[in-house]
Amino acid sequence: MQFAVDETNAAGGLLGKQIRLITEDSQMKPDVASRKAIRAIMEDKAQFILQLTSTAVAQALMDVAEKNKVIYTTLDAESDFLTGKNFNKYFFRTCFTTGNRARAYTEFFKTKPWRKFYLMNQDYAFGHAVADDFKKAITKEIPDVKIVGEDYTPFGQKDFGSYISKILASGAEIVFTGNYGVDLQNLIIQGAQMGIKLPVRYATYFLDDDVQLPQIGQAAVGTFVNSTYLPTINTPQNKAFLERWHKKFKDTAHPWPAANLGYSYNGAMFLFAAIKKAKSFDAEAVIKAWEGMEYDSLVGKQIMRACDHQIMMPGPVGEIQAKSRLFSFPFADNPIMIPLDKVAVPLKETGNPRCTGGK
Repeated sequence: MQFAVDETNAAGGLLGKQIRLITEDSQMKPDVASRKAIRAIMEDKAQFILQLTSTAVAQALMDVAEKNKVIYTTLDAESDFLTGKNFNKYFFRTCFTTGNRARAYTEFFKTKPWRKFYLMNQDYAFGHAVADDFKKAITKEIPDVKIVGEDYTPFGQKDFGSYISKILASGAEIVFTGNYGVDLQNLIIQGAQMGIKLPVRYATYFLDDDVQLPQIGQAAVGTFVNSTYLPTINTPQNKAFLERWHKKFKDTAHPWPAANLGYSYNGAMFLFAAIKKAKSFDAEAVIKAWEGMEYDSLVGKQIMRACDHQIMMPGPVGEIQAKSRLFSFPFADNPIMIPLDKVAVPLKETGNPRCTGGK
């Protein structure tokens, strides 16, 4: 996000003013996030809130934004209900939801031979949403699919042995998981040690970063990943972005903008473009400008859907290759781009009354 701010400021800022980025740590706690956001609004005169992850934190910040009439944008909180039944007009989302990802993967698997899926997820609201949305989408579109197993594990699961044994015994061809962090790392490394290997593959949400993949190494090869952003997307905008990023960060721990880095930049720049279109920092003006706005982004054309403030964009699905053209470890190259209209959740399924004729 700082990179997005720096580039924008260097080009003259927003509406002739320089952007100031105030950073705070929510500690992944809703009450902490609310307190710090309110302080930033009251004391620092913050006019926009941006946040990366946690649905619980997102819900708290939505309330702060509505009460204080400021725009709040999440870059990575994916629970559908935020733009659905819990919607408020000051909230915008620039990342995929579990429903978007389910539809992207379903379109991808329509063209593939695999039909036996094992669902392996973390045992909390998000993990269950990952499984439920995928089951709903894929069983509707691919009738001969079989869910051959389904398990949920606590956060920080260290030993996946018993679960891996069940996966192996099930005859699964694809292990579908929304796990992230060390849980995803442990699952794949232990799976390889116990015999999960090609042709059995994982389909993941979060195996797209430069933190976990170096640790997992060759055990990740053949795994699929769907992400809001991949640095290997072949659009002119992304190629130019990679050049600018690498020039500045080539000698750092993040020489290329993987995962959060890419979709934080992309989301922030979409917000800045909406402010420019509005020709105002006023929340009501920005809301009006951003609703229905099209934007030529890093991943191609994206649209901010007017009724629920949910981004609509193509869905990249990549296969992790042993050799990457960007990284020294396996990474997903040359992703397939699932079209925007195939990834978007239909209006009638959003749970948002504004999308179905309500107010």
